[in-house]
Amino acid sequence: MEESVRNFEPLLDYTDIAKLAGISLVTAYSYRRSGYLPEPDEQTSPRRPRWKLSTVTTWLENRPGRGRPRPEIMERRRERAAQKACEESKLSMIKGVV
Repeated sequence: MEESVRNFEPLLDYTDIAKLAGISLVTAYSYRRSGYLPEPDEQTSPRRPRWKLSTVTTWLENRPGRGRPRPEIMERRRERAAQKACEESKLSMIKGVV
């Protein structure tokens, strides 16, 4: 009995995840539908998924966003910045010639 008490880990619901992640409850539901949340650790009914605190903590530490941009987003930003710089350079050359 004492061992099971020591290994007890609280189960979190959407409300808890939203509070910990600093997102709205609607966003938490959306993350689940979109596959951004990890799979629930327990699900006693289809509408009541539950996650262990350790699962949510790991997800929060590794999720993209909030200071941790995804590589593909960063690449697109670099490409757009380079394209914009090239267009501005061409424009200034044209203005200089005319």
